[in-house]
Amino acid sequence: MSYMRITTKLLNDNVINSLFTNRSKLNDLQEQLSTGKKVSKPSDDPNASINILSAKLSLDQVERYTTNIENALSELDIADESILSTVDVVQRAKELAVQASNATNGATEFSAIKSEIDQLIEQVKDAANTKFGSKYIFGGVITEIPPYSEDADGNITYNGTPSTSNYQRKTEISENITVDTNVTGDSIFGQYVEGDTTKQTGLIGTLKNLSNDLGSSPPDYDGIKASLDDLDSDLTTLLNAQANMGGTMSRLEMTKTKMENDEITYTKFRSEAEDIDLAKTISDISYQETALQVSLKVGAKAIQSSIFDYM
Repeated sequence: MSYMRITTKLLNDNVINSLFTNRSKLNDLQEQLSTGKKVSKPSDDPNASINILSAKLSLDQVERYTTNIENALSELDIADESILSTVDVVQRAKELAVQASNATNGATEFSAIKSEIDQLIEQVKDAANTKFGSKYIFGGVITEIPPYSEDADGNITYNGTPSTSNYQRKTEISENITVDTNVTGDSIFGQYVEGDTTKQTGLIGTLKNLSNDLGSSPPDYDGIKASLDDLDSDLTTLLNAQANMGGTMSRLEMTKTKMENDEITYTKFRSEAEDIDLAKTISDISYQETALQVSLKVGAKAIQSSIFDYM
């Protein structure tokens, strides 16, 4: 039968190690309580640290996509308001064209109608040059300069990316998923260059030709009446643009809702891996404090301060 000799030094070392262990556990729990985190550095829990990092990367992505979506929605809201105001212009222009079709009008009436039509043209041009922040929204990918300019001869020219080119400004709303968030001014508002019928298009072309017909001597009644059909066509173009933007906005809103749900999921996942259970941590601290006190009492009795106590 073998025996193990328990020396005073071994006993003292065991007691001291136990004290250090209990103190270390208590310090860790107190740090967790003060920070609210059970994982402060990777060495605390490597597996949990991986989960925390993964959740953080996912949350960063969600935040970026959400910001992109919110910016796109804001720009589309501004574009929609501009088009809506232009719809009002078309309605007023139709009223004036009907009024001008009346053969009983005199020079004074035609002059007043032409003057109002010219003001409506300015309103359309202003709407077409709408900005969102520092960006002109109807110029395609050319956003630094106004898409429309007017020269001394009254020509209103589109200077943005043509609708026949790659005008789309894409917004990333999810991983590898983008949407087109802009339309071109020439496809909605048209333009007008005197003497070039290929550049007398859209609402601007219709209103400029109507103004010219009103200002001719005598007024061009056939042209004035024809403008009513052109205005109907221009109105359809505006309404179609609004419908397309509405579809895009609905898609963005649905994606934003998904991102908000993803944020809740990833936040919960990160919290479960990183945050303490407050009630459990307080209970563990209380238990560890008791364990430390017991260790101190036992150690005080077990550790001999000197060998001379036995002499």
